[in-house]
Amino acid sequence: MIESVSHVILLMSSSLAAVWLLKRLRSAEPETHYKVRVFALSSLFVTAYALSHLVLTQGPQQTTLLQMTENLSMYVALPFIATVFLATGQQWHWSMAGWGRWLLGLIAFFELSRAMGYAVLYAHTLSIAILLALFAGSLLFKKATAKIKGLSSAFVASIGLVFFSFIPLIGTAGNPIFFNFALAAFIPLAASALLDEFSKT
Repeated sequence: MIESVSHVILLMSSSLAAVWLLKRLRSAEPETHYKVRVFALSSLFVTAYALSHLVLTQGPQQTTLLQMTENLSMYVALPFIATVFLATGQQWHWSMAGWGRWLLGLIAFFELSRAMGYAVLYAHTLSIAILLALFAGSLLFKKATAKIKGLSSAFVASIGLVFFSFIPLIGTAGNPIFFNFALAAFIPLAASALLDEFSKT
């Protein structure tokens, strides 16, 4: 029961954060809007993960779909959001084609690590890279409120990735319920930080 509640909260949090950020920054310049769209897409990947666990049952085909959405949320969505933070802090401007290549690269890195038997090492390395990018990007934000919110979101993400993720940095088994709650807090905080940073006022 509590796991289903955590998925509902995560679904609402991630989907509303995506819509909210897109709506508030719909008139932003293209370079900013690219980052907003990438963040929104990442949030929707997390939404798909939460939704799939609510509507699908265990079975051969369903298990494959569940695993796919878990992989999207962990190995694409979170690195994407971390990259948006770092790109914003560093004032990097990528085209949508550039973001698309990064998406393909993340998928390729994951598949290669799994095929070579380094899935756990890759998950740990990626988690550390995600946290470093989130904290570094937040520290590089120009606006104080964005910096505080960004660091807060990075702290929440660190709790989830270190202790509760599918392959946590500490321990051998994560906790999907607490990881869902961590993601549900992280995504709106991250969206709010980006909104403050991108806001003209």
